[in-house]
Amino acid sequence: MVDLDSLACLDGLIWLRTGREVASRLSLDQSSVSRRQRTCASSFGITLEKHDQEWVLTGDQTLLNMEREVHQRARLAGLHPLRLEATYWTLPLLCRPEPCGWIAGLSNLVGMEPNLSLLRQRICDAWICGLPDLPAADDPELCAVHLCTMPLHLLVKADHPLLKEADIHLSDLQAFPSLALPDGAYPVVERELKTLGLWNTPVSMSRYRQDRWEGRSTKDVTIVYGHCLSQAVSGEGLVPLPYTLPFQSGETLVTRRELRDEPAITALIQNLRQRLRLLQAQFPELNIAS
Repeated sequence: MVDLDSLACLDGLIWLRTGREVASRLSLDQSSVSRRQRTCASSFGITLEKHDQEWVLTGDQTLLNMEREVHQRARLAGLHPLRLEATYWTLPLLCRPEPCGWIAGLSNLVGMEPNLSLLRQRICDAWICGLPDLPAADDPELCAVHLCTMPLHLLVKADHPLLKEADIHLSDLQAFPSLALPDGAYPVVERELKTLGLWNTPVSMSRYRQDRWEGRSTKDVTIVYGHCLSQAVSGEGLVPLPYTLPFQSGETLVTRRELRDEPAITALIQNLRQRLRLLQAQFPELNIAS
């Protein structure tokens, strides 16, 4: 068995990308993070390598995964902080200050799979995920608890030609470029928007970048997507088109199925719903789950 800090240094680099970010959350210096992760990796006979700015492990991880389960139980018992991922908008709105007993990540990973992988590997303990994309209802490892729903809007800059139209039809939308995030990043959203003839202007992005998301609309006539919470954080001054999409967005908490009734997870759900209730006066579109 390795100590809690050493495995946290190894997994922290996979989660947070840099020794600086890991050190700040574990109250260690960066040299200690580097030394501890190397010692930890060596003890499991594995190697941590950087590929395309992301840290990945090579080697047999069977024993490591068994150790991760033990360490997750230790975090749930309060022996080390639990780890919370979010989205770029829920990080500042729902995770500051961090819920008691939790540390939050960078919350800039684009797509479902990178975040779900962190949960499956027990590197993270919970993730605030944006609807309508979710793990499958019959997923044997993961489950989702709804926090709120809200409308998803098509967003454009304030002088976009479509805003001059008295009545916007689907054919009008299809005449303009619309943001398409990487294939498969958000399968449900992608499918629904493609059905409408949207999601047609691809952008490459593995970590959230404002200039490639909302910034596409500030520079040209591209249609992008957002809701009241993401708009509040992006600060790009985009406005919603008067067009109703046939599906809603929202927030949900995803965690491992066997952790759903753990007191720490239950308390987190209650805390996040309370924070959302405090935001309702500012964002009346929010519908909080009970």
